[in-house]
Amino acid sequence: MKRDTVRDSRTPVELKNLHRVRIEEVFRLGALRDGVRFATTEIRLPILGQVLPRIEIVISGPGFQKKITVRVSQSSPFVFDGSRLSALINGEERGVDCEQFVDEDRAPTGMYNFGLLRENGTRSFVFDYHTYCAYSCDFCFKESEWEVLSVQQAKTGNYKANFEECLTYVGEHAEDFHTKYDIVWLCTGSITNEAVELDRHCRMARTLREAGYQEGIYVSQVIPPSLIGHRERRLEYLNTLRESGVSRFNSGIEVVSSDYRRRLIHGYKADITFDDYVDVFTDAVEVFGAHNVGSCLLAGIEPAEETLRGLRRIAELGVVPSPTVFTAFVVKQESIPFMYDLDELIDVHVRFNEIIDHYGLPVFSGVFSLA
Repeated sequence: MKRDTVRDSRTPVELKNLHRVRIEEVFRLGALRDGVRFATTEIRLPILGQVLPRIEIVISGPGFQKKITVRVSQSSPFVFDGSRLSALINGEERGVDCEQFVDEDRAPTGMYNFGLLRENGTRSFVFDYHTYCAYSCDFCFKESEWEVLSVQQAKTGNYKANFEECLTYVGEHAEDFHTKYDIVWLCTGSITNEAVELDRHCRMARTLREAGYQEGIYVSQVIPPSLIGHRERRLEYLNTLRESGVSRFNSGIEVVSSDYRRRLIHGYKADITFDDYVDVFTDAVEVFGAHNVGSCLLAGIEPAEETLRGLRRIAELGVVPSPTVFTAFVVKQESIPFMYDLDELIDVHVRFNEIIDHYGLPVFSGVFSLA
């Protein structure tokens, strides 16, 4: 009898917390942490320079469907055969329904791409006129975007030209913003010129409002230096954004511990402390209102208690936390260790959802989400 060598070679997974979440969540979190390996050749596999091959998959079960982006890793204990994701868990082969998702318009290579103009899930759109973040943190997903653009030999233009293209797009697609989107995001990266960055965010917000868009406009940026330790300037800056039409302010904490921030973040941004974020978010909630301020934290990149401490504290303020599971995008990021095993990741997932329930916060569940 011919042996199933793929099945025989699986790395067993031992979990004490298996009973705490449904099996689909176990596979979702495990695939985010460890990636997936293939048991079929019938899968579209993008390979671009130093970008780690990634695919989007949809995990399904009774009353459950979530899409995630995972890297391909032949050392992963989670095996994908095109229709099912399986693993050897606690001595038993377990599996869930799973299929590859390929969006021919947004990600024709089969890999999640970040670009200047893009739909970002259901009824959400992103203007990313700062296509590369000036702070270039070791874990940043925008590192992969830079690599993709380079390999594809795409013309990246300059920030001013990018911004003008975004303004033009609003005018040419005004009807889409009346009917298709509930959220428009402005940027996922920052520049060092504070005045120019603020001006661009405000001009884009005003342009959207003048085109008749009435839904949410979310700014996402690094906190500018002038806001640190200067409450009057913070309020002035935040009110300027709000008066231009911005409805929500976001800034990614990513890493809570000062020690780990210095290890993984460079330049000015490394000097922003968690307490600095608390000060800014406190004022931002005063200006924009509870649940109209948000932040991303990374699960797995520092000790779990630090991440949970940060999530709990900002939840107390009325800030919407959107933690994501750290996963490498480019080869150099593989040197950043994941700080704990899948058992502890499940525990962090459960405890985060307890925080969400306790404070009555909305849940954001994206392609890398802890939720």
